[in-house]
Amino acid sequence: MAREMKDHELASPVDLPGEPVERGDPLAWTAVTIIVAALVLLFANAGTLSAWVDEKPVTQAQQQASGLAAGWKDMMAAAGLTAPREALHARWKQLQAARFGDEAPGGTQ
Repeated sequence: MAREMKDHELASPVDLPGEPVERGDPLAWTAVTIIVAALVLLFANAGTLSAWVDEKPVTQAQQQASGLAAGWKDMMAAAGLTAPREALHARWKQLQAARFGDEAPGGTQ
């Protein structure tokens, strides 16, 4: 229950209302949020999934997963869904390669 504010007090940005909001189911909201985030990452970040699978120790299961991940990445690239990630990654690599003054490529002088 919220307390009454005095005249000299300012409202806090973290003050909560006196009565809890009881609309909807918080577990359902959380589940939907996690599912949406997972789907966005699955579709838009297929290159990272493929790279992650390829980093694992080589086994029969890893080779099958690598083939599936590469196929998924190719499908998402054909649909144009990987373009934003690839553009951001390319820009990051450009910034990472930038050198200042006499700095050597390895980052040392």
